[in-house]
Amino acid sequence: MGIIEQAKKTLDAIPEGQRFSARDAEILTRHRELLLSIEDDLVKGFYDTIQGNAHMAPIISNGGARSDRETTLRRWWQRTLAGPFDDQYWGWQSLVGVVHIKVGVKNPMMMGMWTWVLEWLPTQATAEAVGSEVAARELLGAVGRLALATQAIIAESYLDNYLETVIRITGFKPALLERMFNNEINTVLAEARAQLGTI
Repeated sequence: MGIIEQAKKTLDAIPEGQRFSARDAEILTRHRELLLSIEDDLVKGFYDTIQGNAHMAPIISNGGARSDRETTLRRWWQRTLAGPFDDQYWGWQSLVGVVHIKVGVKNPMMMGMWTWVLEWLPTQATAEAVGSEVAARELLGAVGRLALATQAIIAESYLDNYLETVIRITGFKPALLERMFNNEINTVLAEARAQLGTI
């Protein structure tokens, strides 16, 4: 399965009420000027946070110089705000999952940094900045659904492509690997339950 198909499949799995929509895209477009104006602070805060974390700081050097990583984030931010949210855009998010495998970004790190964005953004997208409390809530909701979509796509891509790499390395057929997995998962589940005891 290609990265665009992976992304579509993941988006389709998100419950419709929480799925990023055309209305969300329109809300981001409506506030594009404000969101572009905070790009410098977003990028600086994002990478200052990563560099300040002992577990994540080494990732910057794994993926190139900080300035290179900042350029990638800027490119994503600008492309997001320019639209459209088409197959190419969502496929790019799927590609990020593959890049994360290569450079050592774990899904909890990615999700943690999305949380940083979602906690930082309300300090910028205030009611005064966007025109009203309702507009601020709408904007933050749209960004929240974008966050859910991109996190889901990246995490699924990470898992799918990790398994695809294992299949290529081992030469196992996918059906054989699935049978082996289904046999072994019961043991893993029993061990996990034994560790937790009664819950």
